[in-house]
Amino acid sequence: MNAKDLLGKKIIDKKARDLAKLAEIDLNMKSFSIAKIYGSIGNPISKKYYEITADSILAVGDYVQVSETIEELEDKLLDKLPESEEKNVKINNLIGKTVLDSEGNIAGKVSNIDLDLEQFKINGFSIAEQSSSFVKSKKENLINKDDITSIGDYIIINKVISKEEEKEEESEDSVKIDIE
Repeated sequence: MNAKDLLGKKIIDKKARDLAKLAEIDLNMKSFSIAKIYGSIGNPISKKYYEITADSILAVGDYVQVSETIEELEDKLLDKLPESEEKNVKINNLIGKTVLDSEGNIAGKVSNIDLDLEQFKINGFSIAEQSSSFVKSKKENLINKDDITSIGDYIIINKVISKEEEKEEESEDSVKIDIE
């Protein structure tokens, strides 16, 4: 499932009561897994957050169901999203991050993250030449988690994504019409 599709889903407790909306996902980049999710409640001015560990997630479908009740989570209510731990990265900090190939060239920007929700693991990243909320990129490349060598201010991958190959692929798809 695409990570963007998860954000905004309703979170319900084990008694099937509305708890919050999924606002953020904390990813562990050492194990390429989901570490925590954050549910938000309240209005934009006085927003509060529930911190929920991945092992508390029971099911993910149209809703995200957790193994705790509203009452059990009241003690975990936060005024703001905490900073990520050293090995963790928030999903909203990854989307839009520039990806560099093994030759130091810009391969694109992270446009989405593919998640395996049965094992709560990251399958890979979608990168696009142009990451904008207004313009959808024509070409997206999938990067496997094994292709990633490091994540910091940039994401560095161990392969080269050639612009010439992409142009050749595009020209093969085009149709030539002779009009006389």
